[in-house]
Amino acid sequence: MGYGVFENCDAKKCTVYVPKGTYDDYWLSDFGYFFENIVEYDPTGIDKTTTYTDVEEVSRYSVNGQRLVGSTKGLNIVKYSDGSVKKVAVE
Repeated sequence: MGYGVFENCDAKKCTVYVPKGTYDDYWLSDFGYFFENIVEYDPTGIDKTTTYTDVEEVSRYSVNGQRLVGSTKGLNIVKYSDGSVKKVAVE
């Protein structure tokens, strides 16, 4: 097994997180030889969500980067006051 991404990693101090139900597969593979601490987790679980009600639109752009004055038919890229950016389809 090529360990390129783990080349400078001290495997004794690392934890490898693997999808729930795959522990044995990883333990029996080269990972089990290289890493001692393999932990299963649920990759679809959401631990915490935060909802802001006072978030406002700051700017809107077309797919090619042109700033838009308002909603324009097609795909719009919208930046909000909380720093988030979303793609919005406008019909």
